Amino acid sequence: MTVWWVRRRDSALVRIAERMVFFGGEPMEDPGAAELADALADLAVEYVASARGEAVRQAGALLDEAARELRRADRFRGTLLPVVLSHIRSAEAVLDEAGGCLGLTLHPSDRSGVGGGGLGVGGRRR
Repeated sequence: MTVWWVRRRDSALVRIAERMVFFGGEPMEDPGAAELADALADLAVEYVASARGEAVRQAGALLDEAARELRRADRFRGTLLPVVLSHIRSAEAVLDEAGGCLGLTLHPSDRSGVGGGGLGVGGRRR
C-alpha cells in the first residue's frame, strides 16, 4: 500500500510543477515538496510586489499559501503519506484558485504550459 501512496504523492508533485509553469516558474523534473515550495515562494514575492493590479497581488498571496502547504507536506518526509498527500492536494487547489484570480483555468492534464509556455508576472509569454 505504501507504493500506492508514493505514486500518488509523486504524481501530485508533478501536477504542481506543471501548474507552476503557468505562473512563470521554471519546468522541473522529479520535483520534491521543499523544492516546489521554494520556487512558489519566490514567484509569490514577484507577484505580491507587482504593480499590475490587485488580482496579480492576490494570486501572489495564494502562491505563498500553496508554498506553505508544500512545506507542511515536506515536514512529514514520507512518514505519514496520507497526510502529506492531503497537504499537496490543498496546494493544488490553492494554485487553481490563484489561476482563477488571473483568469486562467489550470488543468493537470493540460501540458501546453510545460516548457516555458506560461505567463509570467510580467504578462508576457516566456
